[in-house]
Amino acid sequence: MQVHTIHEIDCSVDAIDPAVVEAFLDAELCDDPMLADSICALADPLVAALTPRGVYKLFNPAICTLPPKYTEPAIKLVGTLAVLHGSAAYERMAEAEHTAMAVSTVGTDEEVAALRERLVHNELDALLFDACLEALASLAADRLAEAVAADAQERGLHRGSTLETGTEDFPLSMNTTLAFFTQTEKRLGLTAAEDGTPSDRWSTWGVIGLYNTEQKKRRGCAYCHNVRTCTIRKIGMTCHGRRTRKRK
Repeated sequence: MQVHTIHEIDCSVDAIDPAVVEAFLDAELCDDPMLADSICALADPLVAALTPRGVYKLFNPAICTLPPKYTEPAIKLVGTLAVLHGSAAYERMAEAEHTAMAVSTVGTDEEVAALRERLVHNELDALLFDACLEALASLAADRLAEAVAADAQERGLHRGSTLETGTEDFPLSMNTTLAFFTQTEKRLGLTAAEDGTPSDRWSTWGVIGLYNTEQKKRRGCAYCHNVRTCTIRKIGMTCHGRRTRKRK
């Protein structure tokens, strides 16, 4: 297997467990003894009609260490102009062998709208329908992460957890970068606005680190091969977000 190949993954599921859907509902609704039946009445046709899909693409990450442009922690993806901003991305990818851009979706807006028109008849239906979609989106993202894990295993690596855009300090605007490099419009019918807002609500966007199974977690300037020439240290900072001590 090679990096820089876009992998298309079938993320469909056979059924949605009502308990998974309940996790996306208000607690008071979950007291209804008939809730599981009501969920299945919506979830089953959803699963039958929609075909969740995902894409991922691997890159080699490198730490950005060139001020004044990179005075905050950041990860550059080698061979591209893509930079992952934020301390969360830095913390997860600084020691990764590969970084996977990963995007999944349950289906197109048109497909979801047609199902909503057919299945939703009242306010409760609307709540359950959206919860089923949330659950399906979560399961689709899990299927995509499983595919990345299988790829990692074949490389003798292990997969980390997904860092979704818009969480922690990993900006939603990164979606435009993910959309470009994984060709989401062509392969999934997904686009992202300039601010990163996805064209559909039922998609998951993020990055996943692939790590050396035998590598011990080591951080700090003492372990970095750029320690003697690092330009960030020269301005009194480190790329892991701390200030260096001034010598007396």
